[in-house]
Amino acid sequence: MKKKVVLVIAAIVVFIASFLIATGFIERTDVALCAYSVSETGSEITLKVCVMSSIGNIRNFKDNGGGVKPHYLTFYSTFGGLNSSFGAVNSFVLELDKDDTEIYFNRSNDGYELVLVKNADTGEWERPVK
Repeated sequence: MKKKVVLVIAAIVVFIASFLIATGFIERTDVALCAYSVSETGSEITLKVCVMSSIGNIRNFKDNGGGVKPHYLTFYSTFGGLNSSFGAVNSFVLELDKDDTEIYFNRSNDGYELVLVKNADTGEWERPVK
């Protein structure tokens, strides 16, 4: 009897731990650009982002641009559950090349949304005109 109870408790612990870890690999497609700033040298841009839904936080991002001029960013949920703040971050630094022209955020099935574009005339980063 004791062995069965221990096995059931172990299975529950493994299930809960798996859930808490797995949530950190969920792609966030509801991330909005709240603010941004470019370094004096133009080699980095700091993106301040927020979640558009009422639940969840962001822990990291991946640039899926593959070394080409546009940056295609995908953001990921925090570990520890749906509304966990464990490891939550809302400010990310993206390295820029002088030839970079666009930054996109992942929108899942809708593809990527253009959130920042480099003005060809001024060289300044700005939000696209919609």
